[in-house]
Amino acid sequence: MDTLYATDKHKKQRVNLMSSLISKLNQYMAAFCGWLMIGMMLLLVADIIFRGVGKPLQGMAQLSVFVMIIVIYLGLARCEQHREHVNLELLTNLLPSAGRRLFAIIAQLLAVVTIALLLYAVFQNAVDSYTANEAMEGTMELRIWPVKALMVVGLVGFLMQGASHLVDLVKGKKKH
Repeated sequence: MDTLYATDKHKKQRVNLMSSLISKLNQYMAAFCGWLMIGMMLLLVADIIFRGVGKPLQGMAQLSVFVMIIVIYLGLARCEQHREHVNLELLTNLLPSAGRRLFAIIAQLLAVVTIALLLYAVFQNAVDSYTANEAMEGTMELRIWPVKALMVVGLVGFLMQGASHLVDLVKGKKKH
């Protein structure tokens, strides 16, 4: 009996450690996004100033699109962690508690499967982009694969957070 208790205790410690690591990863990705936004803001201000004197900075439009894509993908996990994605609760609020819980588990399972499929597709696309040395044409040629690699990182974090949330729902730890 003591061995079973010790095993359960170790499992809980591992799950808590994993949740803590995922939370820390989300925090770092969100902080990185904040710094990216500050950097992008400064570059756009510089571009506006230089445009005023007839010397615009090249590639700012493409670079700002890249930064926004990175910010969105790296922010997905943090948004999932705090349950800030759009939810339609009109019908689920009409269900009894057990029905809401079951619906939440099924919905989260579908979300995890969808995220995993998206991760697979984006990963394949990032590998193809790297292999082809894909670049965005414009006033300045910018490589696309680093952005796609960061999209993969963001989706890995999103998948881990989604799976963690699913485990919590199944165990009854999270409110549905």
